[in-house]
Amino acid sequence: MRKYEVLRTVVILQAVCMVVLTVVVIIKVWPGNDRQLDNQAPTNVGSEEEPIDPGKVEPSPEGDHSDQENGRQVIARVGKETITAADLQGELQKQYGEATLRSLMVRRAIDLESAAFDLSISSDEQSRELAKMVEGYESESRYYEVMQEQLGMSREQVLDELNYRLLMEKIVIRSVNITDEEVDRYIADHPEEFEARTQLHLQWIMTESSKEANSVLRLLTDGADFAELARTYSIDSFTADGGGDLGLIDADDPFYNSEMLETASRLQVAEMAGPIKVDGGFAVIRLIERQMTTTMTGRRLHDAVRKQLALEQADSLAEMEDKLLAKYDAVKIE
Repeated sequence: MRKYEVLRTVVILQAVCMVVLTVVVIIKVWPGNDRQLDNQAPTNVGSEEEPIDPGKVEPSPEGDHSDQENGRQVIARVGKETITAADLQGELQKQYGEATLRSLMVRRAIDLESAAFDLSISSDEQSRELAKMVEGYESESRYYEVMQEQLGMSREQVLDELNYRLLMEKIVIRSVNITDEEVDRYIADHPEEFEARTQLHLQWIMTESSKEANSVLRLLTDGADFAELARTYSIDSFTADGGGDLGLIDADDPFYNSEMLETASRLQVAEMAGPIKVDGGFAVIRLIERQMTTTMTGRRLHDAVRKQLALEQADSLAEMEDKLLAKYDAVKIE
């Protein structure tokens, strides 16, 4: 799937998670949610006590999570100002409501289409796709940790989203026919895409000047922790909080400084080097690990290329979402 569509799907899933979490919070803290929700005042079953008048609920002591403000649940305070559950729910609805609702509707449509054409995702298909997703991370568990830290997604949510994406791809390419000749020709014309390659797992600390980089390098030589120095001194805001971790990079990746990659290729694991002039400043680098990717062959290679070519020829995922929603008469009920 195209990268921008992967990012779009992940962001929408994050919004779904946020709204679901809000509903859970409101259910937990909103008084009387276990009571009837009609216009009558709730009563205590089996008791002769007077019905509770919602307009006469006594406020709880300061700081109690059952605080009320004009009948609305107070869930936070900032000075004398309060934030209610309704405020939170309304803000999330305003920011994410439309996208979240569409995502839920699309999922229902995918379920219907998959059932209609007997489409499913095997454990082998899931495992192969997951292996591609975790490339660049130390391990599968580290990948799940990053998804939890950065997107608030649990392992189960990641796998659930993965299955829906794979189902959607099957739906998109179901009617696209790619011949064996087309697959063979693509493989022959693009051998570099399927060769084994070296990948370098790097950390870096970027500074504004060579002098600062040398100072950092001296601290590292004296035994300072690389990740801590990155968090303290690195001017690269995208990696500083993560201890300067760049993840796995192809040794010939054209998007990274060639001198830095050439230097990294000569390092032993845990060895450091610098200063290296890069865009935006000077870098001190450390090699965490070196990996060799495996080469796909045989049926697995042909299946991967066939899917890639089919996705390039098919409708975009966004276009297919619109078609599915129209097919199954999806409408928003005001």
